Amino acid sequence: MIPDSRPMSYSRATITTLVMPHMQNILGDLFGGELMAMVDQAAAVAAIRHAGGPAVTAAIDRVDFRERIPVGALVTCEASVDFVGNSSMDISVEVYAEKVSTGQKRHTHSAKVVFVHIDETGRPHRVPRLVPGSPEEQKRYDAAQAHRATMKKPS
Repeated sequence: MIPDSRPMSYSRATITTLVMPHMQNILGDLFGGELMAMVDQAAAVAAIRHAGGPAVTAAIDRVDFRERIPVGALVTCEASVDFVGNSSMDISVEVYAEKVSTGQKRHTHSAKVVFVHIDETGRPHRVPRLVPGSPEEQKRYDAAQAHRATMKKPS
């Protein structure tokens, strides 16, 4: 049985991938579409964990490409559910690249993704409420709630 609420920490998800030559763009770095697929996968794990069942991508609100990621880097995508509506979940994904030989890590990208929990017929289904457990989580929750409010305002 799915609970009425879950702590923010429950749904954290991490995916790590070694950038291989078949994943490169014409400049020899990680292709943006490959990165977006990794971001979507990490967000999917967080969403499915929080919802306790299937969830699908509804929107990719933002992807900030800050730095290039070379072939051979170890890429880690860390996803967390920051806010929930009735059936939707606002998820942040932070991307880090590591030079494997030295262990040097850098924050390279950030993304905001929205997922929707669906039932067996593909219709939106209610998700558990989200409970921040630390001041940092409360800050992320408040920021996501404010962002959502600005997205709903008519232009």
